[in-house]
Amino acid sequence: MKNLKYIITGAALVIGSFTGCKKDVLDKQPLDASSGATYWKTEANAVQAVNNIYRYMGDFTDRIFLSCATDDSYSWSNWPSDVQYVGNGSATSSTGVFSHYWNNFYTMIGAANNVLDNIHKVTGMNEAMRNRLIGEARFLRAYAYQQLIGMYGDVPLVTHVQEVSEFNASRTKSAEIANFIIKELDTVSNYLPKTYESADMGRITQGAANALKARVYLYQGDWANAAVAAQAVMNAGTYNIDNNYLSMFNGTNKNSTEIILSGRYLENTYANATATWVGGPTLGGWGQVVPLQSLVDSYECIDGRTIDNSPLYDPAKPFDNRDPRLKLTIVVPGSEVNGKVIDVSKPGSIDAIGQNNASFTGYYYKKYIPTVIGGNWETNSANDIVLLRYAEVLLTYAEAKVEAGQIDQSVYDAINQVRSRPGVAMPAVTASNASSQAALREIIRRERHVEFPLEDTRFFDIRRWKIAEQVMNGNAYGILNNFNASRADYGQHVLVEKRNFNPARDYLWAIPQNELDLNKSLNQNPGW
Repeated sequence: MKNLKYIITGAALVIGSFTGCKKDVLDKQPLDASSGATYWKTEANAVQAVNNIYRYMGDFTDRIFLSCATDDSYSWSNWPSDVQYVGNGSATSSTGVFSHYWNNFYTMIGAANNVLDNIHKVTGMNEAMRNRLIGEARFLRAYAYQQLIGMYGDVPLVTHVQEVSEFNASRTKSAEIANFIIKELDTVSNYLPKTYESADMGRITQGAANALKARVYLYQGDWANAAVAAQAVMNAGTYNIDNNYLSMFNGTNKNSTEIILSGRYLENTYANATATWVGGPTLGGWGQVVPLQSLVDSYECIDGRTIDNSPLYDPAKPFDNRDPRLKLTIVVPGSEVNGKVIDVSKPGSIDAIGQNNASFTGYYYKKYIPTVIGGNWETNSANDIVLLRYAEVLLTYAEAKVEAGQIDQSVYDAINQVRSRPGVAMPAVTASNASSQAALREIIRRERHVEFPLEDTRFFDIRRWKIAEQVMNGNAYGILNNFNASRADYGQHVLVEKRNFNPARDYLWAIPQNELDLNKSLNQNPGW
C-alpha cells in the first residue's frame, strides 16, 4: 500500500467535496461519488476514503496558531488565523477562528461517518483490513470530538451521514461525548496494529488509541482510568523518549519512536507554510507566531530550580544556565538555526523588533523550523506536526497518579524519563526534593509547559486547570530591550499587548454565530 503521506492529497478529490443546502456545517455531507452506489466497490476505494479523513485533523499547522490563545505565543496578524483575538480577549462570537475549527472538525466527522456508513458495501475485502480501516475512521472521529469538547464544551454528537431532517442537531453534553470517545477507543484498539511496515507509517495505531484515551480521561479528571490507559501505552514497549528533542519537529526524524501520531507532510507533494509562520526574516519567514516572555521565564535553571529561586540565574545573562529545552525551543539572541546566526540585539539585524516581518517579542521559535526550507512561502516546509507523543503519555500518567494521591516511585520515573532526555539532562525529581502532592503538581504542570510549546496541550491545560484567568490576564511582554536605546522601552521588557481573560466567558469558545443563525436547536455558550 502506498504511504499515507503520498496519497493523502489525491484522496481529497475522493471525498473533498462537501456541498448541498447551506444550513449549517453539520449539513456538510459528502455528496460526490464517494457517497454513491458506484463508488464503494474496491478496497482501494475504502483506503482512499479513510486517507481523506486524516487530512482534516485540524489542518495540522493550526496547532501552531492555537498557541497564540495561550500564554506561550503571540501573533501580529489576523491572517490566516485570527486566533490572536482569543489571546487578547477581544474575540466575538463572529470571530473567524471559532467557525474555522468547528467547520474543520465537523467536516472530518462527516468524512468519517461517510466511511462508516458505506464501507460494508465493499465486497471481497479482507475482514482484517476492513476492521482496521473502520478502526482508523472511528479513531479519527473520536479525535475530532476530543478537540471539539475541549474548545466548545457541549456540541452535537453526529455518528452517521445525516438525512435532511436531521440537520438541526442539538448539543450533547460534553461528558456524554467523552464517554462516547472512550467507548469508541476501547473498541477500535482491538482493530488496530501496534506498528506498521514502512509503507504505512503514520497511520493510526493501537498506541494512538490508548494515548488519546488517556488524554480524554485526564481532561475529564478521571485519574484512575487515565493512569491505566497511559500505563497500557507504557507497557506496550512500542514507544520511547527520543534522544534528540529537536529532530522530532525539524523534519529529520519523522518516524521517531516517541511520535505516536503526527500530521504527515511531503516535500513537493503535500507541504505547508510552517517556516513562514514561525521563522524570522533571516529564514525567509514572517515572524508571525512568536514566543512570549512568560514562556521563556517558565524554564528552570540547570539546578532544577525556577529562575526566582535559583542562584544560577543571572538577570544580566538570562539565557545562561537554563533548561536546555529553552534554546532548543526558542531562538534567543545569538542562536544558530540552520547554520545562520540570529541576533535581534545586533545593530542592523533584519530580525530585530521593528524590522519588516520581524518578531514583535524579540524571540522566535526554533522548534518546528525545518532543516530544509523551500522557496514558496505557502509550501516551504515538509516537516511533520506532532499531535501525540510518548512524553505526553508519561506526564499524563504522572499527573493522574499525583492527583489521585497515589504517589510512588513510578511517578518519579515517568517524570524523569522526560527530564533525562539526552541533550536535556535536567536534575531528577525525587522524593527528597518533591514529596508532596502540591510540589509534584507544580513540577508536572511546569514540565508540560516547557515540554510541549507549539503543541496543543497548553491550550487545553490552562483551561482544564482553570488557571487561564491568571496566566492570560494583564500585559504580555517580550524580550528585555537592553540593546536599542532609541526605543522608548529601553531598559524594559517590550510590551506586546494588553490581554484580558473573562472567566465567566472565555473558558469555552463561542458557538459560531452563523451556526446559531442557521440551526435554531443550538444555544450559545455563556457570556458570548
